[in-house]
Amino acid sequence: MARQSPPRQEAPKAPDQAPSLPAQGKASAAARARRSRDHTPDLFDSPLHGKVRGQRSVMAYPFFHLGKTAATREVLRYDDGQVRIEVAPGPAGIATIYDKDLILYIASLMAEKLRRGELRPDDPKPDREFTFTAHDFFRVAGRDTAGKAYDRLLQMLQRLQGTQVRTNIEMAGEGTDGVFSWIDAVNTRYRRNARKEKELVSVSVTLCAWLYRGILNDTRLLTFADEYFDLAPLERRLYEIAKSEDVDEAGWSIGIEDLHARVGTRGLLRHFGQFLTELEQNHRLIEFDIALHRPPAEPQRRGRPGYDGTIVTFTARAKTPLPRRFIAAAVEEHQPETEDGAATSES
Repeated sequence: MARQSPPRQEAPKAPDQAPSLPAQGKASAAARARRSRDHTPDLFDSPLHGKVRGQRSVMAYPFFHLGKTAATREVLRYDDGQVRIEVAPGPAGIATIYDKDLILYIASLMAEKLRRGELRPDDPKPDREFTFTAHDFFRVAGRDTAGKAYDRLLQMLQRLQGTQVRTNIEMAGEGTDGVFSWIDAVNTRYRRNARKEKELVSVSVTLCAWLYRGILNDTRLLTFADEYFDLAPLERRLYEIAKSEDVDEAGWSIGIEDLHARVGTRGLLRHFGQFLTELEQNHRLIEFDIALHRPPAEPQRRGRPGYDGTIVTFTARAKTPLPRRFIAAAVEEHQPETEDGAATSES
């Protein structure tokens, strides 16, 4: 199996943004370390320098299997009377919530291209093909590169390419009545080392046209906290839904039955309710708090209170303002420069 050769290291550049305070909650060492900046030759679209971003519709609805093991026969279905989704597995199984990390990564690379204005000379849009190093994807997603990490990456690519998606969600006013896969094509480049073993050089992925249109025309791509990749599957879905609904400090409410369907879990409603109750108590969900409001007379299930009719309220946590020294550093760093390099200020 191909193994990734380590990227060539260069002298680090000064950060292009003002320092920021860590997100609320206890950030893991992996979450802090993964944002370090690597430098790669220009033939790559990586490394990703900006934040991880996601397309709103893909975050709002259940497109991915929530288990770690890819289901090979299960078909995911969602229908709320307006939005319809059907996701079927390919030969390697159905794409999982962890495979979704790669879709987030590619969407973020595309968002960075758009931000920098890196467009094709014959068309004012970036290409649908993205070339990156596996090392950079592992860095962003906080994944270990040891062992069979690269085998797992190739299996992830197979599932994303094989999974069959059908939905009535339109992107930029265009929909599809057929099926599509998350990525249209995959190409991996490798070289032989002294022991004649394959070493992975790069991965090229062609993003499906449906998702490409969504990213290209979504002026409000969702920005994810670094700690997102440390969340468990159900926590990830709750976080994504809250982000897609633009939940603020005023809060947003939804019935537990509707939330259960939006998350995409196959677990029982009472188990889902118990999970939400734990989140309400331990505040483990990043950026948001959850509150459960049960009806006065709730049904009993085997002597235990049920969750039918419960309303779930998401509330964004108040953001801690930056200290003055950080604000001053940001202002100084972004002062325009004269031709001789001296900073200027506006009167």
